[in-house]
Amino acid sequence: MILDMSGNVGTQSLAVTIRVLMDEQISGRQKRFLIWKEVRVGLVNGCILGLLSTIFVGAYMVIFKEQPPLFSFSVSLCTGLALLLSILLSSLSGTVVPIIFKQLKVDPAVASGPLITAINDLIAVVSFYGLVWIFLIRLLHF
Repeated sequence: MILDMSGNVGTQSLAVTIRVLMDEQISGRQKRFLIWKEVRVGLVNGCILGLLSTIFVGAYMVIFKEQPPLFSFSVSLCTGLALLLSILLSSLSGTVVPIIFKQLKVDPAVASGPLITAINDLIAVVSFYGLVWIFLIRLLHF
């Protein structure tokens, strides 16, 4: 779920950014506004989806897997926070990478896709396993 959502968000941000970059007269201020707008959208989407994920994954584990609520909602909180973090960072990378490629005189439509995919996968995996390691293993000792 986390890998998929971060990939979708990064690809969507990439598409929006490529569309805007087709205008050769775009200013630095407009680029900064685009980055800020995509980050805000990523933050809102990440908060909503992270919260829903936390609630539903925790409830699923308690009801259907008969796990203790503390454990279930600790795991689901890690999932929700990782989803929030990966969506936020994927929207940022999906916007910034094509802008950088455009400044380097490389076609952002061709070069950005594989790099965005790799970055988003790395962000999703590191954020989930990092949060699990910090919260579940180091703090709660599960």
